[in-house]
Amino acid sequence: EMGRVTVAALLLLLTLSSASWSGADGAGAVRRALHVMDPFHEHGPVKYVVSDLDAAPPRSGSTGNAPSPPQPVDTSVDVPGSGSDNSDDAVHAAKDHLTHTPASVVEEKKGDADLDETPHEPKATDAEPADTGAEAEADDVDEDVVGQPYPTCAPCDECMVDWVAASKRVSERTDQCRGTGECRGTCDVQLLRINGTYGLKKLSKDRPQARDLGASAATVMRVETPRGNPYVKFVCVPGLPRHHTMCEKDKENPKEKRLIQNTESLQKLADFCGLESISSRSWIAHVRGRMPAGMPLTPTENHPTPVDVDQLGIFSSPADGIAMSALCAGVEGPSLLFDVPAYQIVEAALYDFIFCAGDRHTQNVFVDEDSNIKLIDNDNLLGEQVFVPGSFNKTRKCAVSSLFIPGTMESWRLRRSKYCRGLLGTLDYRCHAGPSGEVNLKPKLQQCLTHFKKSSANDIQAEFGLAELDFAESLKQRATDLLNVGFPAALQRANEFEKNIMFTKAPDNNKPFVGKKWDEIPPSSDKDKFAAWRDSMWRPLEPAVCNGLRANWDNAPWDYRTDKSFIGGEEGADGIGIELQRITVEMTRPKTIQP
Repeated sequence: EMGRVTVAALLLLLTLSSASWSGADGAGAVRRALHVMDPFHEHGPVKYVVSDLDAAPPRSGSTGNAPSPPQPVDTSVDVPGSGSDNSDDAVHAAKDHLTHTPASVVEEKKGDADLDETPHEPKATDAEPADTGAEAEADDVDEDVVGQPYPTCAPCDECMVDWVAASKRVSERTDQCRGTGECRGTCDVQLLRINGTYGLKKLSKDRPQARDLGASAATVMRVETPRGNPYVKFVCVPGLPRHHTMCEKDKENPKEKRLIQNTESLQKLADFCGLESISSRSWIAHVRGRMPAGMPLTPTENHPTPVDVDQLGIFSSPADGIAMSALCAGVEGPSLLFDVPAYQIVEAALYDFIFCAGDRHTQNVFVDEDSNIKLIDNDNLLGEQVFVPGSFNKTRKCAVSSLFIPGTMESWRLRRSKYCRGLLGTLDYRCHAGPSGEVNLKPKLQQCLTHFKKSSANDIQAEFGLAELDFAESLKQRATDLLNVGFPAALQRANEFEKNIMFTKAPDNNKPFVGKKWDEIPPSSDKDKFAAWRDSMWRPLEPAVCNGLRANWDNAPWDYRTDKSFIGGEEGADGIGIELQRITVEMTRPKTIQP
C-alpha cells in the first residue's frame, strides 16, 4: 500500500515539474494533473462564438501542436493574409488545441456577484480599471474566443458589397460574422456629385433642401452601379484643396490611414454587437475615376476643372431619406420625429455610447419616408476624435456627445432649442426607454459587452484591429460599466473626465455658467456659446423634454424597455431626476397647412 502511494506521489511531482508555472497554462496543467476541475467548469459546457467545432485561440506563449479542429466556413472572398481578421498569423494561431486556456481569460473579482447594481454617483474607486495585460486567471473564461478567424458578413466584388445580405446575417444572433471581405485591386467607377437638393415625398409642403457642403476636407461622391448606388468618401483628394487642405499624390496621408483603419474596426465591432442596422455599412476599396468640374471647395468657391482620382475610398451603403437638419428646416418635417421607432432611438444611443461618438448632430442622422433613422459619418468614433498622439492628456480617451444621450453637449444644447419647432428633445433616449434611463439589453449585445469585459485590452485591440490601445481600454471600461451599473450610471462615469475639464478649463467668460442648468443661465449670446463649447462634452443632466411623445414600440425587433408598461405620452416620473414634461398636444403637433 505504501509503495503505491509513493509511486502516485512521484508521478504527481513529475507532472508538476513539467508544467509551466507562468499564467493560466501552469494552472491548467495542475488542474488536469490533480483531476480537479476544467477551467470552464463554472460556465457550463464550453461554448464558442461560431460553433463548438471552431478552432480554439492561442495562449500567450503556446507551443501546442495538437490536431486542429475544423475551421468555420468563410462565405466571403476573404483569404488568409487579407488582413480582415483572417490573417496568416490568425489562421496559424487558431490551430492550438481546444483544451488550452484562451489568451483572453480575465480575473473576476470574488465579490463581483454581490456588486450593488443600483446606479449611484461615480467615485474614483467605482470603475473597474481596464485590464491591459495579455494574461489573467484561468478560472473565469469568456465564452467567446479571441484570435479566431471569423467569417466576414459579405464578400466584396471589385468595390461593391451586398449590404442587405450582410445586415441579414448580422441580425441572426448565432451568426458571428464581422466586417466585409477585402476589396481586391482597383475598380473604375463614375463619380457623381450629390450636392443637389433633396426631400421626402410625403412632405409635399416642404421645399427640397440643398445638401450641406460639410466643414471638413473630405469629399463625398455617389457611385451608380447595377447592384446599388453607394456613397464613397475621400479623406483628401490631391488637386482638390477643399477648405484649403492640401495633400500629395502617392504620398501617405496619416489621417486617411487612421480613418480607414477606424472604419474597418468599427464595422467589425458593430457587426459583433448586433448594432449594425442602425448605421450605414462601410467598407474600403481602391477607386479610380474622375470628379466632374465644379466640385465645391468652400461655401463660395468651386473647382473649375475635373479632378482625377486614384486612391482608397471609404464606401458606405446609402442612407435613405434626408438629413435630420434638412427635415427640421421644413414646416411638416419636424412632425416625423413623433413617429421614429423607439427601438431605433435607444439603439442609436447605445451605439453612440459604446463606440464613443463625439459629434452626433442633426447632419449625420438621416430620416426616411417611414421615419426610420440611420447614423452616417462614423469614421471618427472609438476615441479618434479626441486622440492626440503623444499627448500628456492620456486620460481623455473618449468624449461622448450625441443628441440621443442626455448629459452631453449635443443633447443639452438641443433639448430646449427652438430649432425643429422645439421637438428635438424627443430624441433623448429616455423619452422612449422610460424615465429611469435603464435599458434591457438584447442577447447579442449583452454577449458582446461581456466579451469586452472579460477580454484584455490588448486582445480587444488585436481582435478588432483598433488603431490605439487607448481605444480598446475605454471600450472595455464602458462595456464593463454598462453591465455592472446600468446605462445612466455608466454615462456618468464616462463623462467624469469631461466634467473635470468643464470645471477647470472653461473660458473666463463662461465660468459663471459652469455647472448651472439651462434655465439658470441668463439668455445671452454667451449662453449660446457656452451651449456649443466643445472643449468639454459634459453638460448637467436635466429632465427630458419629451413634448408629449408616445413612444412607438410597435413591431420592434427588440424591446429595450425595462418597464414594458411605459408608453410616454403625458405621463411624468421621477426616476433619477428625470421628468417627462407636460406640454399640450396643441403646442407640439403640426398646424394644419392650408393649400
